[in-house]
Amino acid sequence: MKKIVFVLILSVVCVGITQAQTDAQFSQYFNAMGYYNPAVAGLSGNLDVTAHYRLQWLGFGNSSPKTLFATANMPYRLLNREHGIGVVVVQDNISSLRSNMFMGAQYAFLKKIGKGTLRVGLQGGLISMTVRGDKVILPVDSLGNPGSPDEAIPTSTVDARTFDLSAGVYFHTDKFYVGAAATHLLEPQIDEENLKTFIGREYNFTAGYNIQTNNPLLELQPSVFAKTDLTMYQVDVTARAVFAKKFSGGFSWRMNDAVVLLLGATVGKIQAGYAYDFPTTAIRRGSMGSHELFLKYRLQLNKPKTTIGKYKSVRFL
Repeated sequence: MKKIVFVLILSVVCVGITQAQTDAQFSQYFNAMGYYNPAVAGLSGNLDVTAHYRLQWLGFGNSSPKTLFATANMPYRLLNREHGIGVVVVQDNISSLRSNMFMGAQYAFLKKIGKGTLRVGLQGGLISMTVRGDKVILPVDSLGNPGSPDEAIPTSTVDARTFDLSAGVYFHTDKFYVGAAATHLLEPQIDEENLKTFIGREYNFTAGYNIQTNNPLLELQPSVFAKTDLTMYQVDVTARAVFAKKFSGGFSWRMNDAVVLLLGATVGKIQAGYAYDFPTTAIRRGSMGSHELFLKYRLQLNKPKTTIGKYKSVRFL
């Protein structure tokens, strides 16, 4: 029954979702959920240090968007209750003229509900928005004369800092998860010199299911991720297979954007992943696609206790 419900959720979300918006895109969203939803802080029960790097639309030179996302999070026990805490750093180079940088902290409150756990998260921090007006190249006319400066474009580099706030909820069990979040709740903005711009509020939704096959070493992990600013929309539908909890592979389909190849591996405490986006729109005429790398180091916090007792050597049995 739960599998049927999950398929229905996928179908409903996919209808009417068409195109993209402001937050950076991560094809391995299932590993980068800390970027979109602060409620997942401390989710694994261990200390996780994670880094994502995405180079989008390879072939556009310095104008290609580049995003670095790094986080460290862990559970924290206080007053006989478990919480989740984390720190986040994001460097999002939207183009050669504009970039955003965010540094902040996350907190998640946990509540057991039946066989699952409900998590409510909050993220706050400082966001820096930079517009490099001095690097704007004005168009020239047929005689080679430069055009007149646009009053809406600054003639120097404008850098503004302000507070940014996000919130989310996330419910999970051993078999499935579902989450929703709102980012940039305060819609941080630049209002300096002759430049006015802002980062609009955005909403996202995710759901996934773990399906154990007849082969005990093989697990299927379908999932969906959607985000919107209530003007434009984007959705990823993903099918992944995990073998022996060490190797993974699969595909994603991003509506009106790309088909994505996904690969991953876990060796000891280190987990790594790679994604390649093949564009399905006209942008493929100038781009060879997008590349994304993921790396995680996991440190187990609750080591199993060992029993110290008498020892007998087999030599004296």
